[in-house]
Amino acid sequence: MKSQMKLFIIFVMLVAFNAKAQEQANTITVSARVIYIDPDPTFKADISLSTAFSSYDKNVLSLEQMVEHFKKSVTDIGLSWADVKEYPSDFGFETMGYNKEGIIYQYETKSVEDMKRFLNLQIPTMNRLDMRSSIEIDPQEAAKITKMALDKALGQAILLAKTAKRQVGAILAIEENGGVLDKPYAVALYYNRPPGEFYYDVKVTYVLK
Repeated sequence: MKSQMKLFIIFVMLVAFNAKAQEQANTITVSARVIYIDPDPTFKADISLSTAFSSYDKNVLSLEQMVEHFKKSVTDIGLSWADVKEYPSDFGFETMGYNKEGIIYQYETKSVEDMKRFLNLQIPTMNRLDMRSSIEIDPQEAAKITKMALDKALGQAILLAKTAKRQVGAILAIEENGGVLDKPYAVALYYNRPPGEFYYDVKVTYVLK
């Protein structure tokens, strides 16, 4: 009786294994990437003011004087001081470990030209910490991006299946790398990357016929 039970269990396991192998042999998995350029990014730059980045003696130039000089430099090039805010966080320059006075500011604009002018400021006590474009993807954009990704995945699957003399059937599974509706999505500003650039990756498994 025990021998018969063992044989039955082994038979069930073999059937399950063969079914799984057959299922895997009759599927195809492809990856697709969509690069979407948001037409309306927001530009942000974080900077700090301190004598830690210059040869100025802290006893010669106070923090208040640094701030006034920074404010004048911003307005002198035609930018609005209203677009400059002290960094919106409970902590600031004291977390950077320089053991000197300092302050962190954030500049925000929708204008490419204004952002360029801000980044071209030459102030000895100013240090650039971060510069980026920030986007938010609405439901309409999300639908467009996901459709582009699925269409691209299907095209790749059809090409591979045709080479193997097979046909692509229904979708069996979809995996995405990161949510398309994550907000906000930031991209560092750099010369070889367009502002507002967004990568969306999917992995799709199809049934093969």
